[in-house]
Amino acid sequence: MIDEGRTAPDFSLPGVEGGEPAVYDLHRAVEGGDAVLLWFAPATFLPAVTAELAAMGEAGWHGDGLRVWAVTADSIYAAAAYADRYDLPMALLGDGGSVADHYGVRREEWEGHYGVPGRAAFLVGADWEVRFAWATDDAFARPDPSPVARAADAVAAAAPGVDADVAVDYDAYFG
Repeated sequence: MIDEGRTAPDFSLPGVEGGEPAVYDLHRAVEGGDAVLLWFAPATFLPAVTAELAAMGEAGWHGDGLRVWAVTADSIYAAAAYADRYDLPMALLGDGGSVADHYGVRREEWEGHYGVPGRAAFLVGADWEVRFAWATDDAFARPDPSPVARAADAVAAAAPGVDADVAVDYDAYFG
C-alpha cells in the first residue's frame, strides 16, 4: 500500500457521475488544483462502503476543491444504478485492478472475484502527495472510528471549507 507522504500514481479510468459517463484522469483534477479522495472497494452495494460514501455525500465533501472518486471493480452501468439508488453525488469509477495494483490494494481474490480493489482510501493533495492512507482486509468491517472520521482532518486541510465533522451511520445500511 502506498504510504502517506509518497507521490500518488497517475491514472485514467472510466466512470460515471450524475448519470453521465466520462473518463477520469487524476492528473486533470490535481493539476486543476483539486485534492482527490480515492475510496476503493471491491464492489458497489457493500453496506459499510455505502454508509461511508453516504456520509461523505451528506457532508458535501464532493465539490469545489475536493473530488471524491469511489473506485470499484463494477461497470459504470452498475455504478450509475448504485449512485442513483443512494443519491451519491461523487464519481464512481470502474477499475479492472490496474489502479488498485498501482496503489498496492489489489486483492488476488475476494468472494470469487479476482484482481479487484480492496477496501482502502487515499487522499491525494493538489501537489500529488498522499495526505491520508487507510486500508482494511475486511470489506464488511465497521471500524471505530470510521475511515471517514480518520480522513476528516486531512480532507479539511487539503480542501479548506470542507466540513470535518462527519459521522458514519453503519447501522442504517446493514440488515
